[in-house]
Amino acid sequence: MNKMRVVWTLLFGLLYSAEAGMMGDQCDWTSSGLTSSTERGVTPVYLRCREGTVSWLYPRGALRLLFRPPLPGSERDFKVCVRVIRRPDPPDLFHTLQLNDAVARHFPARLFVEGAHRLIPLYAPNDGDPRELRCFRSRQGRAALYVEADPEEGPIRRVAMFKYEARPLVRRHYDPATADCRPCTESELELAFCTSDLVSRGVIIGSEQREDLDTTQLTHSPAVVRRARTSPVPPRQSVIRVRCVRSYEVDNTLERSTHITHRNHRRKRKERSLHAHVHVSSVCGAAAGAGEFLVMARRRLGRYSLVCAPRIEDWVQLVERRTSDGTAHCLLQH
Repeated sequence: MNKMRVVWTLLFGLLYSAEAGMMGDQCDWTSSGLTSSTERGVTPVYLRCREGTVSWLYPRGALRLLFRPPLPGSERDFKVCVRVIRRPDPPDLFHTLQLNDAVARHFPARLFVEGAHRLIPLYAPNDGDPRELRCFRSRQGRAALYVEADPEEGPIRRVAMFKYEARPLVRRHYDPATADCRPCTESELELAFCTSDLVSRGVIIGSEQREDLDTTQLTHSPAVVRRARTSPVPPRQSVIRVRCVRSYEVDNTLERSTHITHRNHRRKRKERSLHAHVHVSSVCGAAAGAGEFLVMARRRLGRYSLVCAPRIEDWVQLVERRTSDGTAHCLLQH
């Protein structure tokens, strides 16, 4: 893509932004390029949350995303990570390991970070970088991202969708989302148990290096699920649809049911073991291993990201101590 053409397109759109469509001012933003009256308009979108999803159907022209996450008064600058969605995500909890084999699709847009005097390329479908995840920092408390649609190629349904997360650069307190590879302290373990989106006891049965996400993907087989806050069930698939969405704040069971759909024919099957994919930074060198763990993870950019995973015997000892002295911040269980 000619760089001068990109800049000209964006400047032209700014002059005529009144024709660019609807503004956003929320966590998630969804709209269609078919509502735009020009292919060279720039739609301003204001994102005032720490995380969310942008879905641009039939992209035309460009978007200017202005990130303004809620931050403490003493913290001004922040880091934004964007995960381009090139394949549908599997359910958070699933019964078959083959649900993650969706074929990657073309992402019909290019991303540019707004610099001081120029646009800095962040993502292009043909830039040779396999990573879906790209990050950048704010400048003087401001961060803007331009999303330029690829030229249209006939009446083909195209969707440019990505998830974003904005977090402070300065961490004055423990932040599970940005913790490093070190083992969690006892206080961090307790906080993780009380606040994580997934808390489950079980084994790690496999690991896979995910170059596209720059993570190690651990396959976790839980025997007991204490908490499972999940995303909405993905759209119906042509062969299999798994429904397993029951959330409990603190409980020792998770009701599990499976409905198999195959050519409009349904039949119930017996309950089978659940699995979950949990991601950890690739630099941590995580791998499957023997023993039972208490896996605690939170949802980040559409995936479970590992917070802490103590061996169950260590966790039992901590729970017994906290329970006996009455200092636990929530109801701890093992």
